[in-house]
Amino acid sequence: METNNSERKTRAGKAPKMPKKTPRAGELLRRKANAGRIITYFWVLGFLIFIATPLFQSLRYAFSNVQISLGNVNLIPLGLDNFVKAFTLDAEFVPLLIDSITVIIVDIVLITFFSLFIAVMLNRKFKGRALLRAVFFLPVIITSGALVYVMQSDVSAQFAGEAGQQGMPMLQTVDFKEMLLTLTNNNRAVLVLTDAIDRVYQIIWKSGVQILLFIAGLQAISPALYESAEVEGSTGWESFWKITLPMISPIIVINLVYTIIDSFTDYNNELLRYIQSTAFGSMLDFGYSAALAWIFFAIISIFLLLSVGLLSRKIFYLND
Repeated sequence: METNNSERKTRAGKAPKMPKKTPRAGELLRRKANAGRIITYFWVLGFLIFIATPLFQSLRYAFSNVQISLGNVNLIPLGLDNFVKAFTLDAEFVPLLIDSITVIIVDIVLITFFSLFIAVMLNRKFKGRALLRAVFFLPVIITSGALVYVMQSDVSAQFAGEAGQQGMPMLQTVDFKEMLLTLTNNNRAVLVLTDAIDRVYQIIWKSGVQILLFIAGLQAISPALYESAEVEGSTGWESFWKITLPMISPIIVINLVYTIIDSFTDYNNELLRYIQSTAFGSMLDFGYSAALAWIFFAIISIFLLLSVGLLSRKIFYLND
């Protein structure tokens, strides 16, 4: 046997190559787990360096009366007085909170459904698809830089107001919202519908990331599933409900979490502006503004827990 092996080596000039071993399932799982741990370690490190200290400091402010004099910060403990004041003595906080939550709930639903609809359309093959994808994602690029502050400044708002008054005055002659409310005797459902229509531009503007994530999820679905369904006589509507929606259900949860956080932390949120003005406006009450911020943070956490908890039961994961 040894002579035969040596003869084979000499005839071929070199030893035959052995096939490479493919990693086993357990090894792949360990690699994925290690990659996840590394990413988590970096996040924890960044949290401890940049976020932990100001977060703990704001929590101290929330339970104190902050007095600043000659560069010194004095904290007078108040217990829960700031939180009680927010719900019992402050006449502006609770109405702003209710209005913000109502608007955000409607926006979350509309943005999620709109982004899913547009992603399904953009996932089809047609001419100009790349251009349309860029158009829907362009607002994300624009609002990620300093241009967003220019667009939200008083100068740009004044310019937009003057342009709206000077250009196309015929569009201002008919107020369809007031007309519908008058015809329906101020129906609450009509008011919600008209408010949603008024926010169409804002919904389109804030759907770029969600559309991109949905497109990525749709492209990960194997075409063989749709081919098999078509052979079995399934319609496009049935394929959407039986294949597309279950397969992208994890992406729906990711988009929902992103939309909730993005909607609550939007610069145009009146409640956020009120909290900011409480701290840096005429009141200069850092303790009370910190309490309002923590109340707002608790509400965001409750929204996230409820949404993820309810949808996690319906998420479909394809087993490898």
